[in-house]
Amino acid sequence: MIKLIINNTEKKELINETSFGGLPVKELNNDFEWPKCKTCNSEMQYQGKIKTDIGLELIFMCQNDPGMCDDWDANEGGNKAIIMRDEKLEFFKPKSKENTLREIEYSVEIVEVQAESYDEAIENWKGDTRDVLGSVFGKPDWIQNDETPNCDCCNNKMRFIAQLEEGPDHKTAMNFGGAGVGYLFDCSKGKTAKFLWQC
Repeated sequence: MIKLIINNTEKKELINETSFGGLPVKELNNDFEWPKCKTCNSEMQYQGKIKTDIGLELIFMCQNDPGMCDDWDANEGGNKAIIMRDEKLEFFKPKSKENTLREIEYSVEIVEVQAESYDEAIENWKGDTRDVLGSVFGKPDWIQNDETPNCDCCNNKMRFIAQLEEGPDHKTAMNFGGAGVGYLFDCSKGKTAKFLWQC
């Protein structure tokens, strides 16, 4: 069984739910510094958040000079995944809006499809395949080699959380090199998360 992430334009109240684009969230009344790229020192673009058993996992990726800041790598500082506890949250905005937000927000639903692989699940999905935004849990379907990262806290292999398509609207799609796939991992012990993409 594969759990597909399906675009759902009718869902609202997305502050503590999986969604893509729009504004990120932070813990109420707590300061939070918008993530900056290690290479260019500019604020990263917010991609979306995935709800898991340890909180909301927020994904940021540098889009100030695409292709120049190693934004595809889990460890080079061109992207960042942050875990927020999913209680008492508020939306927040960056200091600079240039290249930091994607205007369209995609709400989603998780749909179980009988299949052995991600590709088979898409084939078996009865709806519009453009609405498939990825999958959660299970196993990653790598485009290239297995790049499962290690946790910086415990050095163990991290848990696979989600693989993500760029999005249904090319004007506001996430930039994974053009038809690439993003991969999110976490460590429940260290409460850390990492992100990478392949194309």
